[in-house]
Amino acid sequence: MIDYRLTLEERPGYLHAKVAGERTPENAMRCLDEVYAACVRTGLANVLLEMAFTGPSLGAPGIFRVIEHASANGARLGRIAYVEASLDGLQRAKFAETVAVNRAVNVRLFEDAAQAAAWLATAPKR
Repeated sequence: MIDYRLTLEERPGYLHAKVAGERTPENAMRCLDEVYAACVRTGLANVLLEMAFTGPSLGAPGIFRVIEHASANGARLGRIAYVEASLDGLQRAKFAETVAVNRAVNVRLFEDAAQAAAWLATAPKR
């Protein structure tokens, strides 16, 4: 079993999701599937997603695989604020953001959760 932990907390106007574990395409897809299901269940369209995976960054093929898997559901949400905890993963996170935006996902990468939450606070009510 691949190491994986996801915590979800409902906040006013958004779902706060924190994930940690081994950085694999499977863990990333599992996380995004579970977060989307929680958004549907709670009726919250906006997400603050804090990614704290460890291990080597995913290469371009892995990133494309994850985004291709999750982009249809991601495009159904309002705003997705994404915080990458790993400093060495920031370049890949920026690349993932671009790939997702090109697939109609309203996602933005932030340096920290406070900035991400501030962006979500300005989201139109849905």
